[in-house]
Amino acid sequence: MRHGRPNLPANPLLLTKSEFNRYLDAYDDAGLSSDESARLQRLYQHYPVPDLVISSDLPRALETAELFGRGAPLKVDPLFREIPVRVPEKDTWFLNRRWPSEVWWSYLRFAWFYNIPPEGRLRSTARSEEAAAVILAYQREVNKLAVVSHSGFLLVTIDLLMRRGHLVGRRLPRIGFGEPTTYHWRLELKP
Repeated sequence: MRHGRPNLPANPLLLTKSEFNRYLDAYDDAGLSSDESARLQRLYQHYPVPDLVISSDLPRALETAELFGRGAPLKVDPLFREIPVRVPEKDTWFLNRRWPSEVWWSYLRFAWFYNIPPEGRLRSTARSEEAAAVILAYQREVNKLAVVSHSGFLLVTIDLLMRRGHLVGRRLPRIGFGEPTTYHWRLELKP
């Protein structure tokens, strides 16, 4: 599942690249508000307690994992962090303008597909390979495994696991804040 909604103030309508990068830093540092924690507690009470929870080490994911796990063992692993993104500090016509955050997010998606640092598609896919191996190793040990990460990284990792036939379920996970998606595992694949 994707982490709960981070406790951040609303963005201004238009941002410079520096303002947007500061927002990205604040997003990574943010935990959950008390209102968001209460919302997630209500939501999660209807789900079975997992045998194990794997979580990114960023505050919003870790707090979500603790709420979902309700005392279950927790493995915190920075491998499950979101795909790192930044708007470069270069001086170009486009990068020197104020844009709505949606424009900056679109730029970052474009940069990711073209492997522009800090982490492009190839590095994200390699990291997803590592994460998939971790997930599969833990899944062999428990019946109910929960993974709390970030939407971009989850999309890449779930796609990888589905293409290899390890997961059965929705093609795309729910990416709403804190909304679990249930998958069934196939650990032993047919030859």
